Amino acid sequence: MLKKGVTIIELLVVAGIFLAMIACLAPFVNMVKVRSQRIDCANNLRKLSLGLHSYALGHKGAFPASLGELYPNYADDRNAFDCPASKTMGTKDKPDYSYKAGLTESSDPREAIAEDLDGNHRKAGRNILRLNGAVEWVRARR
Repeated sequence: MLKKGVTIIELLVVAGIFLAMIACLAPFVNMVKVRSQRIDCANNLRKLSLGLHSYALGHKGAFPASLGELYPNYADDRNAFDCPASKTMGTKDKPDYSYKAGLTESSDPREAIAEDLDGNHRKAGRNILRLNGAVEWVRARR
């Protein structure tokens, strides 16, 4: 007689194959998550750049003394002050970015005006916002 159905052994083999596939894909999922956080962080810096330049238009080319002065008139998104890769929630009073005060629109366009705090991206590197609005990723030195 022929029996129809699935044996326990066959079921375990199929489950083992699926678990092996999931284990192989896990590092790629984590890599995509880290990359996504890095891109979101760079986009936040771009939003802050727009706010900084809008602020400077109304203040004779001078940038604010702190990033928090941008909220809510020049940067209305509270999340722009938070780097998604950091362990803490950045706010307008304590952003996840360091800021170089005292610059003006006439300063060197390649000057870094804001960048990630140490540890935002687990020592992999940091996003740097230049005065000209460019955001670049700089890998950490090993």
